[in-house]
Amino acid sequence: MRKIKFTGNKHFPDYRLKDEITIESSTWFKEKIFGKEPVYYNEELYSEDLQRIRIFYQKQGYLNVTFGHPKVVMNKRNKVKLTVPVVEGEPVLISDISYIVDSTYTIEQVLTDQERKKLEFKTEATATKIFRDQAITNDKITIAEAFYDEGYPYTLVKHKLEVDTTLHSTQLNWYVNRGPKSYFGPTNVVGNSRIKTKSILRQLDYNEGDVWSKKAIDQTQKQIFNQGNYRVASVKTQIGTELVDTLPMQIIINEAPRWSIRFGAGYGREDKIRAFTDVQYLSFLTNTGRLNFYAKHSGLEPYNLYLKFSQPSFLFPINTLTLYPFMQRQNEPGYKIDRIGYSITFLQNFSKELNTSIAFIYEDVDVDTTGYMEGSSAKDTETFYQKTGIALGGIYNNTDPILDPVQGFVVSFNTKTNDILFSGDMPFFRVLTEFKTYVGLQKGVVLALKAKMGGIKRTDGEVFIPVEERFFAGGSHSVRGWSRSDLGPQDEDGTPIGGNSLLESSAELRFDLGRELKLTVFADAGNVWKDSFMYKLNDLHYSAGFGLKYKTVIGPAGIDFARPVFDNTNKWQIHFNIGHSF
Repeated sequence: MRKIKFTGNKHFPDYRLKDEITIESSTWFKEKIFGKEPVYYNEELYSEDLQRIRIFYQKQGYLNVTFGHPKVVMNKRNKVKLTVPVVEGEPVLISDISYIVDSTYTIEQVLTDQERKKLEFKTEATATKIFRDQAITNDKITIAEAFYDEGYPYTLVKHKLEVDTTLHSTQLNWYVNRGPKSYFGPTNVVGNSRIKTKSILRQLDYNEGDVWSKKAIDQTQKQIFNQGNYRVASVKTQIGTELVDTLPMQIIINEAPRWSIRFGAGYGREDKIRAFTDVQYLSFLTNTGRLNFYAKHSGLEPYNLYLKFSQPSFLFPINTLTLYPFMQRQNEPGYKIDRIGYSITFLQNFSKELNTSIAFIYEDVDVDTTGYMEGSSAKDTETFYQKTGIALGGIYNNTDPILDPVQGFVVSFNTKTNDILFSGDMPFFRVLTEFKTYVGLQKGVVLALKAKMGGIKRTDGEVFIPVEERFFAGGSHSVRGWSRSDLGPQDEDGTPIGGNSLLESSAELRFDLGRELKLTVFADAGNVWKDSFMYKLNDLHYSAGFGLKYKTVIGPAGIDFARPVFDNTNKWQIHFNIGHSF
């Protein structure tokens, strides 16, 4: 086989139909690079593949799909080009949807207006839409879960179709048998030895005697996991063969070991040789407290040491209080700095997607490069100063999958004040926000977009901003085509000094090359400016390039090649990454 194509397929592209068949075109790249054996054409294989495509179309609502006579062209090298004519026909549309509950009631009689609207929003098969098998399968689960949350764990859902072949439409009838309404019985905890049972039971999102609810069970499991002391925490309803209205609950616990250690090492162009170790001790000070000791070394961080005590469920079930003393040395291209201090952080998880934080931060800073800025006063050239501030942050992330997303978006917002609420010599506020989105254009092709904006300003009329708080651009996770921190304001020696305003954007196309390899093509833009909250779109710098990624269990690892465009410099930069650039 040299090439396979389809004609007449208006609703499904060639690549989607090729996913359903076993016949596959052979190329030099597939044979020599990936070692794939060539596929040979024969009539029997073609007939089997035609049946697979027919079933695919019928599942998508095209019941009358037919196929014309295939066109087979063979070249002098005995390579076959196959063209398959497709006549899709009219799709079957859903004309109406009805619900019958317990053979007697309508949906309006058993669910409130709000619950019905929620169900309508979640279901995929709706009136005027094309009938699809997968939508019906998904909706069967969605409808059952709507009644699970109303206290009916025995709910059974079936459907029946009334097809009108003349009008190419179907009536969709749902039949729901709820069974008896049930309530939570007593909850039994098994498997725990170090964590007290009462500590686990405090995480329940229900009380004995409440109406049974799958939503409450899922929330309970989430709140137990937030304690961070378990390998497994499973909340189960003990349903027997008889239909009963009071259901006992069981929580199965498999505790994590009290001591654990993680460590790793690697190499990157920016941070050179790097290594870290993270030692964790569970049930420290309190029943569910966690203590971590972390140590890291790299070219950018000769040392980074911290202790972190975490207390989950501090005020509410899904939150954590952390105490975090630290010591750090940073060797950035524009400055070298020693920091010692501590933070007290309150983390609140509102949902699987939304997380927020508020922190009090104190640190002593010793800098051997002040990053002098025009307009700074003499007192701003001090190399030692203290900072006291409040930081607020939030992130919403619904991407899927997390490590290599093909859909969804991320919005993050962080702001920090220094010496404003607490009297000090260096009052300023800093804001940084970022938006990332991922769109699957077709199978194996993803468009990724990023926009990032930041600003920082003194509130006392002075100019100087601590160099470690300023913005820098350029590098593997910024504007590729420039080395780390090399884009933006520089002193007379060419050393980056950072700025008070940041603007960045990126667009990247990601192509799957087989199962493990990925090709990326990207363009980046951005710059840093000295003035606070001052963005000059006609002063942006641009770069473009390509990369290769290899899929691993911890995300894609690979290399990017980039160079500036529309710029006086055109030197190529090489960036090594674990994970995507964004």
